[in-house]
Amino acid sequence: MDDIDRVVLLCVGRNARMSSKEIQKVVRGIGHELTERAIRYRLQRLERNNLILGYSAIVNPSLVSEKINRTIILKFKNSSNSSVLIDRLSNYVEEAPFCVYSARLGGGEFDWVAHFIFESVEQYDLESNNFLHRFADLILEYRSYESKTLKASPYTIADEHDTIERKSKVYKILSSIQRHDNLNDKLQQTVESVVKYFDAKFARIWLVDNERKFLILRFSAGKYKNIDGEFSKVPVNSVKIGPIVKNKKPAITNEVLNDPRIKYHDWAKKENLKSFAGYPLIYNYQAIGVLAMFSEKRLNLLDFEILGIFCEQISRELKGFFDAQKFLSI
Repeated sequence: MDDIDRVVLLCVGRNARMSSKEIQKVVRGIGHELTERAIRYRLQRLERNNLILGYSAIVNPSLVSEKINRTIILKFKNSSNSSVLIDRLSNYVEEAPFCVYSARLGGGEFDWVAHFIFESVEQYDLESNNFLHRFADLILEYRSYESKTLKASPYTIADEHDTIERKSKVYKILSSIQRHDNLNDKLQQTVESVVKYFDAKFARIWLVDNERKFLILRFSAGKYKNIDGEFSKVPVNSVKIGPIVKNKKPAITNEVLNDPRIKYHDWAKKENLKSFAGYPLIYNYQAIGVLAMFSEKRLNLLDFEILGIFCEQISRELKGFFDAQKFLSI
């Protein structure tokens, strides 16, 4: 498989009814020009090579949960014909229409797990009795748990291209920052790069004052470049970015309009802001600043994770400068 195959698999994994034209647009978005015919050819090749085994619908979990859901775990007996019986079990659950998942376990107390969905209690009783009778020579211990389906989603191949692309942003930013010899320039380049590479509407860096009572806004980029104003001096006890300094943990949200940490929801709505991410800048095991951004896009877990990695790298990159001088004297 190449990168284009992985993108095609990602598309059909998310929505098996996606047309070749729609897939073509996604492929074009990562810089590859393919015809619809080429996309169809790739799908056929993936099917021939058994990389795509079939297509299925995703059933609404609320409908599935109205049925009889049972999670089954088994412990096997050790016998001379165990391997034969396990093969029979594998064939049985593969063909059973009520079995939606099964797997062989390793290294634990139990040997097998499966999830069954039945139309009625009567079907559950009938199939369970049949199952136990058929594999009586294999099953040492049988446990059945009532369960409820909360989420159903297709399995998709990891979007490696997307991950690599996002991580490359970090390397690009760090490379651009390393070209500057002055700490002011490095930090200004940092916020400008966050706007450029992470789709931020604006990004800012606050540094903690020497008494550790206030965060002083020193660098800003994007729509709001001014470092004067209401948020130029923020108490460390503030609701939004103060805890980032005190707890040395990030503050992230994709619900800016409903997040109580955001002071002006009407302003956020007007600006069409959806996500906020704030991360501590660490020096000598203390948070000495905050790098924060707002975006009009919802960020996913990978976005938040890579932003966190980026901020850790920024802290390491700036350590030598912080060793040499007080941060607010720059």
